[in-house]
Amino acid sequence: MMERKYLGSYLGGHFVPVTDPHGVLFSLNPGNLDEKPVEFPFSNPHVDAAVQHARRGFKIWKRISVQERFSALKKYREVLAQKREFLAFCDSFEIGKPLWESRQEVTDCLALIDHFLQTGSHTSLETTVSEAKAGIDGKIRYFPIGVIAVVSQSVLPLVSSHSLFIPALLNGNSVILKTSKHAPALGQAIAQCIHEAGLPAGCFNFIQGPGDISRRLTGHSEVDGVLFTGTPETSVAIKKQLLNDYWKLQVIQSGGKNASVVWNDCHYESTLKSLLLSALSTSGQRYSTTSRILVHKDLYPRLLADFHQMFKKCPIGDALNEKSPNFMGPLVCEKSVDDYLRYQGIAVREGCEEVMRGKPLERSPRGYYVSPSIYAVPQADPKSVYQTAEFFGPQVAFYSVADLDEAIEITNQTQFGLVASFYSASASSYEHFSSEAKVGICHWNVPTTLSSYKLPLGGLLKSGNLRPMGSFSSYQCTYPMSSLVLPVSSESSGLVFPESLTNWVG
Repeated sequence: MMERKYLGSYLGGHFVPVTDPHGVLFSLNPGNLDEKPVEFPFSNPHVDAAVQHARRGFKIWKRISVQERFSALKKYREVLAQKREFLAFCDSFEIGKPLWESRQEVTDCLALIDHFLQTGSHTSLETTVSEAKAGIDGKIRYFPIGVIAVVSQSVLPLVSSHSLFIPALLNGNSVILKTSKHAPALGQAIAQCIHEAGLPAGCFNFIQGPGDISRRLTGHSEVDGVLFTGTPETSVAIKKQLLNDYWKLQVIQSGGKNASVVWNDCHYESTLKSLLLSALSTSGQRYSTTSRILVHKDLYPRLLADFHQMFKKCPIGDALNEKSPNFMGPLVCEKSVDDYLRYQGIAVREGCEEVMRGKPLERSPRGYYVSPSIYAVPQADPKSVYQTAEFFGPQVAFYSVADLDEAIEITNQTQFGLVASFYSASASSYEHFSSEAKVGICHWNVPTTLSSYKLPLGGLLKSGNLRPMGSFSSYQCTYPMSSLVLPVSSESSGLVFPESLTNWVG
C-alpha cells in the first residue's frame, strides 16, 4: 500500500500545514469503507495567502522567457512520469476507478502536456497587419491575464486539472489549483510534483477544501480569472458571484446529458463495444458519459437485448485488485449512490420500462458499489425529469427512433449540449445529424467519452459558456493587445491631421 501523508497547502513554493483548521477533508477509499481515512485539514485564510503568493509569483513568471517556462513545465512532465504509479494509485484509491483506467488517465495527462508544449505559448506570437489604417501598420501581441483560479472536478481529477492549469502556466499566468474534495491526496501529489520540478515560487499554488473554499477563491478580489469544471448548479453560483466582476475571465465546463445515436447501417460489434465504454467508464460518472442511446427502430430490439446481456456481465469490484481486474469500481461517494437510486424511482414513476434495475451491491470489503441499470423510454418527453436531468452512475435510457429528424429532436430536448456520438456508415447521415445537434462535440463512430486536446473542447447551453479549452486554450489564457505602430523615422507616413487642427497648431 502506497502511503498518503498530509503535507499542507502549497503556498509560495512551500508546503504549509493548516494549524487552525476550519474543517477536514478525508482521503478515503469508496471501495473499502472499513479502511481508515487520512485527514486533510483546510483553512479559510489559506485562500488569501495563496492569492497573495500567486500575485507575487505572477510578476516573476510572466517576465521569464517562453523557453524558460517551457523548460520548467517539461521538467514537471518528467517528474509526473516518474510518479505515475503513485498518481494512478491515488486516483483509484480516492475516486474508485480501476487501476487500468487511472493509469490511462496518467498517460492521457502526459500526452496532454506534450501537446501544449508542442503548441507553444501565445505570448511569443506577434502579428503585423499591413495598412491597418492608411499608411500605418498594426501589431497584435498576447499577454497573460494574471492570477488564475483553477477548480477541477472529481472523476477525472488529473486530466481535468491539467487541461486547465498547464495552458494557463505556459502562457505566463500564475495558478491557484483547488482540486476535488474527494481527491485530497491526489491533489497534493500534483503539488508535490510541481515542487520537485522546481517551478519558481508562487507561480503555482495549491489549496484544499469543499465548496466554500472554492467560493472564497473564485470571488477573491485579486483573482483575475476562473477556469472551472463542475456542476451546472455551481456554475450558476459562480456566475452570480462574479456578476459585478464582469471583467474577470470565466471559463466554465459543466455536465452533459449525452446521447449516442445508432443507425441501422452501423458496424454492429464495434458500436456495441463503444456504447459499453461510453456508458460504464468511471462507473458512468464522467461528464461525457452516454446516458441516452437512440436506436433506429429496425435495430432496436437486437441492440437492447445484446446491450442488456453485456451490462449483466460487467465485472464490478475493488479498483485496486490487479489479480482479478474489474471494469467498474464503486461510485465516488454515498450521495452519488443515493442520487443514482432516486432517479431510477423517478424513471419508473414517469412510465419508463425497467429493463435492468440498478441496486447497491454487497462486496467484501464494503463500498459504494452498484449494478448498472437500463430503462426503455416509451415516448420522448422534454418535460420528463428522468429524461432531461443530469445525474451520475452506470445507467442508460434507450429510445427507439424512426428517422434522423426524430433522433435530432430527442438529442436536443435537454438543456445540456456537451457531446453526442453518431454510429453509421453514412457520411451524409452524420453530416446531417452533426449540423443539427446542439452540442460542442459531435463524434462519428467514436465513444462519447473520448476527447482530444488538439481540438476545441467545450459545450453549449448548460454544458459551458462558449469558451472552449483544448486547442483554444491559449485564447482563453491570454488577452490580445492591438497597436497602431508609427516609427518616429516615418515622416512620410500616411498620417494626416484634420485641417481644423493644423490651422491653430501650425
